[in-house]
Amino acid sequence: MQNPILSVQTVLEAQKRISPFVCQTPIIQPLPAENVHYKMECWQKTGSFKARGALNALLAMPTPGSRPFVAASAGNHGLGVAYAAQVCGARAIIFVPETVAPAKLQALREMGVRVEIRGKDYDDAEAEAIAHCRKKNLPFVHAFADPRVIAGQGTIGLEIVNQTPPADRVVIPIGGGGLISGVALVLKSFWPQVEIVGVQPETCPAMLAAVQAGAVVETPMQPTLADGLAGRFVHETTLALTRQFVDRLVLVSETAIRDAMHELFVQHNFVVEASAAVGLAALREGHIPDSGKCLILLTGSNSD
Repeated sequence: MQNPILSVQTVLEAQKRISPFVCQTPIIQPLPAENVHYKMECWQKTGSFKARGALNALLAMPTPGSRPFVAASAGNHGLGVAYAAQVCGARAIIFVPETVAPAKLQALREMGVRVEIRGKDYDDAEAEAIAHCRKKNLPFVHAFADPRVIAGQGTIGLEIVNQTPPADRVVIPIGGGGLISGVALVLKSFWPQVEIVGVQPETCPAMLAAVQAGAVVETPMQPTLADGLAGRFVHETTLALTRQFVDRLVLVSETAIRDAMHELFVQHNFVVEASAAVGLAALREGHIPDSGKCLILLTGSNSD
């Protein structure tokens, strides 16, 4: 059953809308003896997949005129919105938490957007951003719950099915769930038998907690290298899509994340941020079978 707002058709429309402004990232199998393939969204514009959803959201909105777009972000969504605002000839205000990675903060400032550092974590920054939008009557671009953002991320799934024969499983990082919602919706439509595996840090299991509770719940979190996946809440929209299209959720340790980043760099010269490395971390920790074709999304490269 399709979500009433999100469907393969809305993702196809998103692909048409954003294709002039994004890269079609390749799928790479670096070790032929190991049947692990990587979708290289770490090579996307702005250094992560987030450009897709931000572009679709902004390009689908009426011309903003003098009003800036507002977003809350751990960094990558903010970079995506900043890039999309440039494409649209608009301005952007990005709210980030105090824990924002220095590399992402520097990149945001280099893009010329107004940056507001507010709150101890992403959820605090989001609350500040939403309050600012209400006060100033400005459009807010949610990092993962906006259906237009989810559809934009889903264009990765369309690329995958056009680039490679079906995989046995596809492994996708989860923060708020916008990426896995869009990609899983598409992949399950074209490859019904594929196993979709979502991965979160042990320190930030908000989606797993919500799935287990059957509702969005506030989930305590601890510090993590995977700052892009850190948050205390998911959203009703992404929870519903995850429950519908995702087969399994697994948690990985900080040690495994660090080791996966190191392996990707030393063995393959892939520079990825910790949030992008959780898929390989899950494989190396034994959460995912090493049999069959495994496709791992490497989602970003904005790391110090």
